[in-house]
Amino acid sequence: MSSERSQDRISFEGLAAHAKEITIQDGHHVPILIVEGSRRLAVSHIQEMPETHGERLRLMQLFGQAAAESGKFGRLEQIFFVSEGWMSVAAQENPPSIRPSQDPERKEVLIVSGLEARGRRTRLRIFEMVRNGDQEVVDLPELSSSQAAEATAQVPLLDAFVQGFALAFQARVS
Repeated sequence: MSSERSQDRISFEGLAAHAKEITIQDGHHVPILIVEGSRRLAVSHIQEMPETHGERLRLMQLFGQAAAESGKFGRLEQIFFVSEGWMSVAAQENPPSIRPSQDPERKEVLIVSGLEARGRRTRLRIFEMVRNGDQEVVDLPELSSSQAAEATAQVPLLDAFVQGFALAFQARVS
């Protein structure tokens, strides 16, 4: 779904609240990518994410390239990515030795990330998906501190999108 840019900019906090509502209501959240440019806004549901991190990075870079090559967005203003995932918590200062999806102590999480193109400011919120005995999501407590997350947030998938967009945008205007 896309629309012409006649509306206000998307609020990260509003998006995070909306993502939580959807997750509680539906019991899950389909991965979505929101691209906000100077001329157009697009919301894309990603039906299947690749298995490996490297493949996901490549997919996001290709999405960025395609968005810039289309010429429909103008200048990139901000992007957001909402998805579910698994998270492992390190014991003392040792990083986990296995992938989060294989960790018996893993947490199911909702991840809301955003990047403002100007200044490359990243935002990140991580919420634990607490389920009841019927496997319904009943709570989404925040696992990341908002100020700490903003100061140190690294969002490689959004960085890959921006990289793809920038390369294709430069080639288009050159």
